[in-house]
Amino acid sequence: MRLRQFTGTTVAFSAVVLLAACGGQEQEQGDVPGTEASAALHEAQPMSVRDATLISESSESGTYSELVTVQYSEEVRASTELDKPECLDAANRWADLDAVRDAPASVAAYEWEQGSVSHILVELDEESATEALETRPPESCSEYTATYEDGSSSDYGVSDLELPQFGDESRSFAIQVTDDGGENNMYTVMYRNGALLGTTSIMGPGDPEEYEQMLVDFTEAAVDRQGQMLG
Repeated sequence: MRLRQFTGTTVAFSAVVLLAACGGQEQEQGDVPGTEASAALHEAQPMSVRDATLISESSESGTYSELVTVQYSEEVRASTELDKPECLDAANRWADLDAVRDAPASVAAYEWEQGSVSHILVELDEESATEALETRPPESCSEYTATYEDGSSSDYGVSDLELPQFGDESRSFAIQVTDDGGENNMYTVMYRNGALLGTTSIMGPGDPEEYEQMLVDFTEAAVDRQGQMLG
């Protein structure tokens, strides 16, 4: 998987998480600041769902803004130009909230034969988690173009997905990425489970129906795991 295909600022964060699963970056747990809360979140990540298995050496926990994946994604987006500046982090604006940046968090990468899977957990209060979930991109961001440092570009299309509700409330969306190398997609569920904010993302060129079913299965398993481990 080429990072460039997913570095439009909407999906930069998930791209970096999943790049680790593709062997592009490995992060040891001891390399990032950790807290008791973030460690508990990490323990609450699913070990496996169907045939997707956790890659522990490519996952990390700590204060959200201090995570290596977060810091690297911010470097990537700073070097990317959009034809619609209002679409900067269009589907990921929740991550810029102060409450999120200062919160305990865990990101986990999973190996899956059909694509790549990541899951993010952030511990907030219910009000902040609700605010994050309600942060949505402008309508103009249904389509936009990102241009990278090397002069290449990708076209992005963002659309809603109709999936069941997860946790206390949720929303789901798909991002289509097209460039000279072909077409790839990211499918995401963002949900609130009490005071927890969770995000499941799947990326790759695979069958949309299979990806959507994996989104459902993984997110349901993640919410169940949180109930078992965090009460």
